[in-house]
Amino acid sequence: MKKYAISNLLFTVFFLALFSPLCYLLYDYLLNFGLPPVAAKQSLSETNTAPISVYRDFSGVEEFADKVPVLMYHQIIPERQLKKQHFTEKGDINEMVVTLEEFTKQMNYLKEQNYTVLSLKEFEGFMTNQKKVPAKSVLITFDDGFKNVFEFAYPVLKKHDFYAVNLIITGLITNRTVAYDSTFLQYASIDELKEATDVFDYGNHTHSFHQRNDNGVSYLEAYDREKVKEDLTLANEWLEHSIGFAAPYGEYDTTTLDILKELNIKMAFTVQPGYAAPSQHILEIPRYAVYPFYTMEDFIYILEKR
Repeated sequence: MKKYAISNLLFTVFFLALFSPLCYLLYDYLLNFGLPPVAAKQSLSETNTAPISVYRDFSGVEEFADKVPVLMYHQIIPERQLKKQHFTEKGDINEMVVTLEEFTKQMNYLKEQNYTVLSLKEFEGFMTNQKKVPAKSVLITFDDGFKNVFEFAYPVLKKHDFYAVNLIITGLITNRTVAYDSTFLQYASIDELKEATDVFDYGNHTHSFHQRNDNGVSYLEAYDREKVKEDLTLANEWLEHSIGFAAPYGEYDTTTLDILKELNIKMAFTVQPGYAAPSQHILEIPRYAVYPFYTMEDFIYILEKR
């Protein structure tokens, strides 16, 4: 009897030693990738996170800008981590993705050519005729709040002391930070947002209205005024300090603009190409999308064709 007890004990120890790591790996995989992400239980407004207050003195600059290019990105992914879903049926990279390699080249060019990358507060001053900015100025924006932007774009921006605006879908920000895997479409966690506030200002890209109805109409245009205002208010309260907005798919109407005014959102960005100037409607600021097929010559053309 004693002999069998020892054998059972040894078998149990062996079994646990062999399968415990496998069970842990399975648990970790399910926690990170196998289960649907849980929305953040805490809003950014509850974290005492202050917006970027950078408002530099450019009075000594010789030449000032009358127009500023606003760059629009969505996802930044290293070339080696691109998966099948990041390509079109024709084999081209999805237009929402810019490789980390190309993004790095673009940011390096801005640094080497002494471009001033504006904070959102500085850009607002420019757009309201309250601040002059250097002739070679640019504003960088990202839409949606994807995790890969925090994983890959953030370190590049931080290295160069650049600022950017991240227009996020607040209802998709997750409760916990998980490992990055380009196989999945991942959104940033609340902790990642907090840790990146030295580079990013955050803007309103709706709370849960980044969708289309069965007829393909954007929720901002499909739903009645009350529901639209409720969603944008929820996102604004989640962010607390938001003064910027971008409509999903770039689709909105006059009702949307009226709601933005009521919510005291100072600026709104479109997806229409063009340069930002104080003479424009501040709730319809054009942006240049940066596409994966752009060469450095294309990128430079956007910057210099002012």
